[in-house]
Amino acid sequence: MVSAQYDREAFAIAVRRPGAREPIWIYLSNVYAECAGASRSERRERIDRLIRIMAEPHVDEAWESVRPKLRPVLRPVTFGQAGVTGVVPPISRAALPLLRELVVIDQPESMAYVGPSRLDAWGVTVDEVFDAARANLTQISDEWLRHDWPGDDALIRMIDTGDGYFTSLLLAPDWLAEVSRRAGKPVVAFVPDTNTVLLCDVAGGGLAALYEMVEKEYGEAIRGLSPVGYVAGPDGRVVPYAPVDHADRVAARRAEVLLAATEYGAQTQWLAKQYDQAGIDVYVGRLLAVARPGEPAVTVATWTDGITSLLPEAQYISFVGDGGPGPRVPWRVVAELVGLEPEPLLAPARYRVSAWPPPEVMAELRARAID
Repeated sequence: MVSAQYDREAFAIAVRRPGAREPIWIYLSNVYAECAGASRSERRERIDRLIRIMAEPHVDEAWESVRPKLRPVLRPVTFGQAGVTGVVPPISRAALPLLRELVVIDQPESMAYVGPSRLDAWGVTVDEVFDAARANLTQISDEWLRHDWPGDDALIRMIDTGDGYFTSLLLAPDWLAEVSRRAGKPVVAFVPDTNTVLLCDVAGGGLAALYEMVEKEYGEAIRGLSPVGYVAGPDGRVVPYAPVDHADRVAARRAEVLLAATEYGAQTQWLAKQYDQAGIDVYVGRLLAVARPGEPAVTVATWTDGITSLLPEAQYISFVGDGGPGPRVPWRVVAELVGLEPEPLLAPARYRVSAWPPPEVMAELRARAID
């Protein structure tokens, strides 16, 4: 018999199925957001689907039977970070800046994220799981590549109904490079949410308006992913698009800063709450964004003398002391002279600091400051 328990603080339901080692946690924030703007019939359909998922019996599949069902998925770096205390997060690895790759088991009406306990039961390694998921993704990418590129100035919108794993295609080796080859020009891909891919050639530039549209979709998405544009690099690997055109460069940098501010913002809120509950006296620094009209945005972290802080990684560090604002120094210079080291297990990365560096180091930092 399946049992379920509601956790008010986590706004989640713990579903316990006979034979399962651990409960399945179903977080309700996204479901609530989707139902809030839906019609009565749509809300009923979503709730009925949620109940069906909860009522599914536990199937303890062996590795050979579950391997064909594995799929890699892209998620924001803070995905699952604010879950129930003590619950082990799913396996993941870095994929793109501020995005991570996870693995799910594809099921008829849902997907189940793969956690460490599954690996123990299957008797396989993390690498074997990721390799199997990527191999299954190759079949999906090959099927998509059978379609011809529609022509010049094309804008393709791919909308996933739940089983297409379209945003995962950015993880398929050489997929975006092959799309560009068939288009005869570089193609930029946007993934504003977990179900949408936008493809557009970049040969003519003038993508500022497209970036603006993607930013709006990203901001309104219930399951937002990234406002950044991505292209195939020289080696075929997917990288953030770095335009040559000034207007496009400003728009592209704004998208990167927006993603960083969103992810660090979510992490700041979660960490501050955790430290407050644990009675840990540490300041979780905010990532600040600064933009002058017509110029690319930059990010700044503040190092306040004498306050133990966790700094987010930024382009610049602004030093603040009793006498007010001090120098603003490029991050790479501070990292070189001070030897900043990331705190373990935090993603996105943060760096613990307290008192300012010694006077002789501060003198060098002042000499290399931008203002």
